[in-house]
Amino acid sequence: MTKKTDKSKSKKDLTKQAEPAQAEKEKIPGRHNELRDTIESIIIALVFAFVFRAYSAEAFVIPTGSMAPTLYGRHKELNCAECGVKYAVGASDELVEKTEYYIPSNKVTGAYCPNCRYYSDLQDAMPFTGDRIIVNKFPFDFGDPNRWDVIVFKYPEASQTNYIKRLVGLPGEEIQISRGDVYARKNEKDPFVILRKDNLQKQLAVQQLVYDDDYPPREILQFDWPERWSPMRQVAPNETKFEGLKESAWEIDQESRAYQYRGSAATADEQNLEWLRYQHFVPRQSEWTLLQENPELFKQTMASSPPQPRLISDYTAYNNYSGGSSSGAFMYDAAFWVGDLTLNFDVEIQSEGGEFFVELMRGDRHYRVRFDLKTGVAKLYYVEDFPNPEPVETELASIQTEVKGKGSYSLMFANVDQRLCLWVNGTALDLGNMTQYQPPVSPAPREGDLAPAGVAGRGADFVISHLYLQRDIYYRADEYYQNQEYSGDRRHLWELLWDPAAWSRQYEDHRQQVRFAKMSDEEFFVLGDNSARSADSRLWGNDREAERRHAVPRSALVGKAFMIYWPHGIPFMNDGRGYSPNVGPLKKFFYHQTSPGHYPTKDPYAKLSVPFYPNFSRMKRIR
Repeated sequence: MTKKTDKSKSKKDLTKQAEPAQAEKEKIPGRHNELRDTIESIIIALVFAFVFRAYSAEAFVIPTGSMAPTLYGRHKELNCAECGVKYAVGASDELVEKTEYYIPSNKVTGAYCPNCRYYSDLQDAMPFTGDRIIVNKFPFDFGDPNRWDVIVFKYPEASQTNYIKRLVGLPGEEIQISRGDVYARKNEKDPFVILRKDNLQKQLAVQQLVYDDDYPPREILQFDWPERWSPMRQVAPNETKFEGLKESAWEIDQESRAYQYRGSAATADEQNLEWLRYQHFVPRQSEWTLLQENPELFKQTMASSPPQPRLISDYTAYNNYSGGSSSGAFMYDAAFWVGDLTLNFDVEIQSEGGEFFVELMRGDRHYRVRFDLKTGVAKLYYVEDFPNPEPVETELASIQTEVKGKGSYSLMFANVDQRLCLWVNGTALDLGNMTQYQPPVSPAPREGDLAPAGVAGRGADFVISHLYLQRDIYYRADEYYQNQEYSGDRRHLWELLWDPAAWSRQYEDHRQQVRFAKMSDEEFFVLGDNSARSADSRLWGNDREAERRHAVPRSALVGKAFMIYWPHGIPFMNDGRGYSPNVGPLKKFFYHQTSPGHYPTKDPYAKLSVPFYPNFSRMKRIR
């Protein structure tokens, strides 16, 4: 789905330009005419503002969701009725493209929570228009855009239409998309190199929620659904697999979501650590339905057939809803394993010494950071199990940190794009290129990827809280003319997510290479952040008969997306719904008009309500 900007909705910001224009106006000696001065000032301000808009900045409205979650198109927002997590789903399907006409049969009627998959009814929810953004045109007049910038450009297949995507491939590069990552090279004799985001704020901007432990689905947990974070231990030193512990040094407060570790007297070596690990226990819709209809039968089912953890996939809640044109089928389409994860949490250290570990699994490797609590030194490294008879440790970097002795700290550890990153108290540590690594020979998921994130300690006491797990963006390797990295049945792949070995066999049996021809010195390659529903360089047609249909010529560039200045207004009063007058000429202003050729709906569908206040939380710089 494309993000087509609408120039008809561009705005001119005159306020900041009026003052300098008025100050510099020419005054005729002896003939001071206040009315004339005012008129001249207005004219000069208008001219100045027009020039500013045309050459420096312009406002656009995002209509669709191909850049979600970075930018929202037309959408609906809600707080999950079960766990309370706030999220958004796309609603662009409801309108005829490039119009404000409403298609009743495409109304978005429900959504599935990204945190717990609980279904929420949106039949009566009001949609919001897409983000309004400022695009800075100035940088492209004097230099080249940077990789990973969000840019606006003229759609090569229809130059009157503006698109907005993330710039990924630079002039002279050949592009390859494989297993969710993007690679590039300039010489066919050279190997492809993974494209990392040097700006870590951009890396974090595209992360998507896997699980927020501050918002557990308490109702289903009361009926013996397994907790996602629990004590575990590695089965054997050379086996990438974990098993649950009935007794451990961990004490769990399920109400406050705090995890106490008492290990100051522990002497276990690093191979026998007691971990608090994440398992992706995601309820299916059928399980939620059974719980609601027959709680006792649900509890019996849990006892006789316990849920199995699954591999983390590229599930995107923004795409998964009932109604619309997709009818919620996206849930089964999100079947691709994502091994690039970011773990964020708070820790209160209660010991002056000992060690503290954070781990992110991916395939055969344990990617870790180990804090020496006495010195504050953090060591970043990985341990490789299979196929070694004994685990092999490879150090990447050591760095001094603030995590020293007793105290409270906020930590974030990421394994993204074949690089480890570490933040302490909100600040990214400068690790340079030291923590970049070469991937293992086999990139397939293993049993350990069913428990991919963990924290542990040795000789220390501490409390963990506010556990927040995210995944990296997964770029689909699709190409025009049905050339895809994975050509099999994606629903079958989705059904195998609980079995890494079977999933890997199915994936490899239907996998093929997807590459995009080398671009000229005046061309770029772009991708949408919502890869599963983005018409970008991968998927464009070629009615224009270009030599490289996937390339955006330099002449088509409009500018760099700068900030979201108005996301949408948040209604208040009337239980947070506001009011939508439904009388006389106000009805046309506040309610959708049914598209010609469709039967009018009996229930009016509001598109605006009053009063409202600005959505300050999404007014931000675009990364």
